[in-house]
Order: sequence, then structure tokens, then C-alpha cells
Amino acid sequence: MEIKVKIVADKEEEKKVEVLRDDTYENVLEKLDINPVEVVVLREGKPVPEDEKVDINKGEIDIMVIRIVSGG
Repeated sequence: MEIKVKIVADKEEEKKVEVLRDDTYENVLEKLDINPVEVVVLREGKPVPEDEKVDINKGEIDIMVIRIVSGG
């Protein structure tokens, strides 16, 4: 199943990713070439653990990846 992922960093962009039945949110980040240490993943506005499976049975999936900015 293909899902849309909104990525928020300096600007906002939307990408599509093919997700398999057993894929986790960490797998989604890998497919997007995003380091999981640098982001927070939200599903329907709520944080989700990286090792949680993406429930593709729920139809439209609203996933947002927010890059964490650290400065010094």
C-alpha cells in the first residue's frame, strides 16, 4: 500500500512511500532516508514508537515526520 508522509523541517514537503504489511515506522523512515534519531513521527497528531507497525488496514494514513532542530 502506498502512503503519504508529510515531512516538516525548514520547509514542508509530502512524499509517497510503499509500505508492506509488516513495516514499522522505522522502516518508513529508512525508505525516506531519514535518520530516526533526528525526527519525531506522528500519526493522526500523536507520537508513535519507531518499532510500531504501520496499520495499513485503517485506510488513509496521516503520518507526519518532524525534524528535531538542535542548535548550539
